[in-house]
Amino acid sequence: MTDDEPSADLGSGWGDIRHKREEIKENLTESDLEKQVELVLQETETIWLLDMPGVCVSAENEEADSIRERNQRYIELSKSRAGNDRYVEKGMNTFNEPYKFKTIQTQRVTYSDAGVMATNWDMYDTYAAEEDAKKGSTDEEEEDHEGTISRPISETKTGSGEETTRDRARLASARSKSSGRATLESRGTMVSSTAGTESLFTSKDTGVTAVYPDAAGSTEESILQSDRLKKDLFFMERVVNLNSYQSKQASFRGFSTVEDIDKEKSEAVGGQISVADMGPNLDRLWSYNCPLTKGRNVSCLSWNSHNQDLIAVGYGQYDFTRQKPGLVCCWSLKNPEYPERTYTFSEGVTALDFSKANPNLLVVGLYNGGVAIFNVRSTTDEPIIDNFSSPGKHTAPIWQLHWIEKERGSGEERAEVLVSVSTDGRITQWSIRKGFESYDLMKLKRLPTRMQGSKNKEKKGEAFISRHAGGFCVDFQKHDTNIYLAGTEEGHIHKCSCSYNEQYLESYNGHAGPVYKVLWSPFVPDLFLSCSADWSIRMWHQDQISPILSFFSSTKSVFDICWSPRSSVVFACVNEAAVEVWDLSVSTLDPVIVYTPVSGARLTSVTFAMNSECLLVGDSEGQVTVYQLRCMAPYPDKQAEELQKVISASLATQLKRPNAFENSSVDSNMSQEFFD
Repeated sequence: MTDDEPSADLGSGWGDIRHKREEIKENLTESDLEKQVELVLQETETIWLLDMPGVCVSAENEEADSIRERNQRYIELSKSRAGNDRYVEKGMNTFNEPYKFKTIQTQRVTYSDAGVMATNWDMYDTYAAEEDAKKGSTDEEEEDHEGTISRPISETKTGSGEETTRDRARLASARSKSSGRATLESRGTMVSSTAGTESLFTSKDTGVTAVYPDAAGSTEESILQSDRLKKDLFFMERVVNLNSYQSKQASFRGFSTVEDIDKEKSEAVGGQISVADMGPNLDRLWSYNCPLTKGRNVSCLSWNSHNQDLIAVGYGQYDFTRQKPGLVCCWSLKNPEYPERTYTFSEGVTALDFSKANPNLLVVGLYNGGVAIFNVRSTTDEPIIDNFSSPGKHTAPIWQLHWIEKERGSGEERAEVLVSVSTDGRITQWSIRKGFESYDLMKLKRLPTRMQGSKNKEKKGEAFISRHAGGFCVDFQKHDTNIYLAGTEEGHIHKCSCSYNEQYLESYNGHAGPVYKVLWSPFVPDLFLSCSADWSIRMWHQDQISPILSFFSSTKSVFDICWSPRSSVVFACVNEAAVEVWDLSVSTLDPVIVYTPVSGARLTSVTFAMNSECLLVGDSEGQVTVYQLRCMAPYPDKQAEELQKVISASLATQLKRPNAFENSSVDSNMSQEFFD
């Protein structure tokens, strides 16, 4: 076949075929109107999906002539297509390329910002330099190069109008420059940098800091190290964390979140077990920890009385062979990721407490017997007063510190003093009114042990190696700060008075190991709790030398206990493996909540939140975890009566049992006293 002969494989002519569509009228019902109708868009002969607009070239472009010539050849070629046997319309399969959006049909347009600032002095110097270069004045060229005024006004040529105009412009520019600088100095503060020519300007009206162009590069480092920037970043970090912990902190405040409401609805509809059906439980919210606290043992916790969202945490090891540098962190609810204040020590921190009269004062007790007081309003890591070189310093670790108010003199004026207890057997009072003076309230002495001899006769025990007993804890009565309790290493609890430092008012025997914590009840002034290494928690009445109730829930040492600030019958404790919450109105035999953390760390301290239904637990890995108490029994209306009612019922049950007190230290007279 030659090129002149027509091709035998001509197009089928499908484009010439036309079909007439029959129009069928449909009767739509209400159900048809509610149906979903799918519409598919397809290309037609006049409407197509891919739109590629033409490219226009300016007629003044260098390639305009070649483009006109190419377009003319294409027009002539299109004219010769009609009736030419060389052109055949034929369909074929092509590769379907991915669709392109309008935003990616063209190359990316790049932008670049450029700016320059020219002052009156710059324009004048440039003009003066060009004029002087034309005249060939060497002296004036050097002066203009340095950026100074080329000639004083008195040296201008009187006969030249051009020089007179230039001098007038120079005088006006100098006046405007001096007046502008005076205005800046009156409304703001000019601070010169180390380079001499670099400066910052801060406006007093707006507080905005401006950097002159010649100082922008060199002052970048000074801006990054400025206190203002650190303060702004401090608040920005708070804002970001508040946004991240919004749902958790809403639960901490007792607010219902959207997630909780949706979960309750789904449980009610789906028939699942709701949270209320699970009984009392703990819900983990978050943990106070950071790289500084990793691997450190949480030794003590203390809430601030003024800002109840602020808690101080002390980190220190208990064992002598595993000592690490101490650390104190002040954590705030506004930033759970990093502490507000940090204080470092060469010795481990074993005790701390916020002042009630001056909430900005934080006292810290160390493993070497030192006591330091910090002002948390200041960001410096230095105590305002300490006893590191004082002759009254403790010679052993301090295990507890207390700020108490005592009467000063014979009048009604009261002053706040500090009391510390240490393993060296001393309970010491510190006063910061005149230096850091101290004197001993009590020197704890060991009590003689009695052993059973033949025919039920008692005989004396072994001789003492030391006459002093190590003190582990102390707590003052809320209504009478002159009376306090002291727990010792040998397992005794002594009731003491600040007025007598030679003998105990009473001694309570019941524990067989060191007493780690003793606490007066916040609702019943005559009752107190104690926990010990003998795996037990005991409740005492100050008029009875034997415990009235004993709680045994595990075979682990109980390190810490805490009364609930809202219910007289609720308290919490921690042992090595679990945290327990007791509700005496529900049971006096078993805790209502036993929670074992999955981390496996040893639990060391516990405290109730002051303004929330939450519990804070510290462990040996440096974490203070916040748990929400859920589904607890409602609080009693009459707190003191409810606790006495529970104790009376428990004692009455024990009295009905035969031989109930053969191996128990409960006094039967105590039950009758509560009934009366």
